[in-house]
Amino acid sequence: MTPLTFHIDRIAFAAPGLDDWDILSDALRHNHPWTDTQAWSPTPHCLSARSARRVTPAIRLALTVAEKIGEALDENAGWVFASSVGEGETLHVILEALRTPEMLIQPLRFQNAVHNAPSGQWSIAAGITGPMTSLAAFDDTAGAGFLKSGLQVAREARPAGLVIYDVPLPAPLDDKRPLGVQLAAGFALTVEPGPNTLARVDMSLCQEINTLPERIVSRSLSATGNPVAAVMPLLERLAEKKSGRVILGLHGGSSLCLDISAP
Repeated sequence: MTPLTFHIDRIAFAAPGLDDWDILSDALRHNHPWTDTQAWSPTPHCLSARSARRVTPAIRLALTVAEKIGEALDENAGWVFASSVGEGETLHVILEALRTPEMLIQPLRFQNAVHNAPSGQWSIAAGITGPMTSLAAFDDTAGAGFLKSGLQVAREARPAGLVIYDVPLPAPLDDKRPLGVQLAAGFALTVEPGPNTLARVDMSLCQEINTLPERIVSRSLSATGNPVAAVMPLLERLAEKKSGRVILGLHGGSSLCLDISAP
């Protein structure tokens, strides 16, 4: 694969106790530990209070990150929403209802049950008219998200917003797929560098093993089991404005190489 180039113009991050990129980047630069804030709940400003109550935690998390990077993208941008499990809360409610004789399920639940529910809610809230993709690749979801969005930027000459998110599943589903904590990362990818560009990235396929996190906060988030934490080595380099190579996993025996050139 010939390397494809894109630029990162903005980053967003959301996790308990780390609900802003500035907070995370400071923790990464100074190697601070992470403290889990159990009561934390993301609140997107693009939804009314009533609408926010009607959507699920996964949708609220994804939209909280999307609106932060959306300010750096124009209306023609493509969007990629990547989640390894998608809508867990609604799946749980539907499965529980199917176990009862009545099998009563609210119609709104079907609307939120599909994997592209967050991207659909974002397209409505932000008036997005460009291409919208929703994907999942289990533990390799971060790599798949960067591959899709990077191809969109490089091949279509179109900026792209990438939102990677996962929310813990309700019990007993979490026994089969423990994710630990809510976690999301967002990236505004552009064709050409601009005044706010954080890094140039040359993307290619390789056979190398995944890059391991180095900082305390990165290792702590990775230990939760949430696959979004696969981007932590990338965020470490971006926070420290360091050039280098980061490897993300992909299905099919290959890996995704991101060669970062700091400004």
